[in-house]
Amino acid sequence: MRRAALVAATALVLAAPAAARLPIFQQGSSVGEGVPFKAYASVDPAVHLFGDEITAKIAIVADTKWVDPRRLHVRTNFAPYEATKEPSVLRLQVGRFAQVTWTWTLRCIASPCVPRLPPSDKFHVFKFQPAHVEYMQLDGKPAYGINASFPPVEVLSQVSPGVVNYLRKTNRLNWRINFTPVASPDYRTSPNLIFWVAIALAGALGIAAAFFAYRWFLVIRPRREPTVYESGTPLERALAVLRFAHETGDETLQRKAFERVAGELGVERADELTLIARELAWSQRTPDDEEVEEFADQAASAQEKPE
Repeated sequence: MRRAALVAATALVLAAPAAARLPIFQQGSSVGEGVPFKAYASVDPAVHLFGDEITAKIAIVADTKWVDPRRLHVRTNFAPYEATKEPSVLRLQVGRFAQVTWTWTLRCIASPCVPRLPPSDKFHVFKFQPAHVEYMQLDGKPAYGINASFPPVEVLSQVSPGVVNYLRKTNRLNWRINFTPVASPDYRTSPNLIFWVAIALAGALGIAAAFFAYRWFLVIRPRREPTVYESGTPLERALAVLRFAHETGDETLQRKAFERVAGELGVERADELTLIARELAWSQRTPDDEEVEEFADQAASAQEKPE
């Protein structure tokens, strides 16, 4: 661990540190220049093909006399690249010297990263926003910070210039990999059998539902009692028509029934009731229930009186 830490420290010291906004300690620091820590950013590889993964790292070298490595916080933005997993954190310490390294695995398969023609635009160069490293106070507020700039990333097309020229001339693709045909699927039960069984079951359920709905309709529907007309005298038949017209609300039939009753009453010597029947037949208003019932009772009684 000590050898690895020393080798990493040597490599980082040789690289140019990011511009710092850190306090200066006159007593000196193990990382040099009197600053409490330094940050270094790198991308590997800096040139890659479309769809390949790249690795971005932020390495912080700190003097534990002035900095607690556990209170270091890093903010990054790799757009349009996206991290494929959570970053890994490696912590090393030798004496006062401590190193904390954050590592991200990035990939971009979105439209902004697709190399396009003409040839001058066949690659893209992306410059990530600088990473911001903050040293947090005990209350969670940043005490001071430093920025670390990433080198630019270049994306190249996976289609070679020879293939591009071939496509332009022939306007067709020459596949170099043969796809193995997919084997026919196996089923425990035939799908056709399941389909027809489901159709038959649905039909049976539909017939059963229709049968029970019909039985339910027979139970709740209103039943009409058959009207029985008994034979009798002409006056009785006229009174029956009058009652029927009044019950059904047929005003025209009711007026005709009154006229018919008036005619039958005139035959059987009931002058007063004949006048009432004709008055009700030709009245502008519709007789109410009590008048009709009272008149029918009086007419029936008049028929029963002896001459």
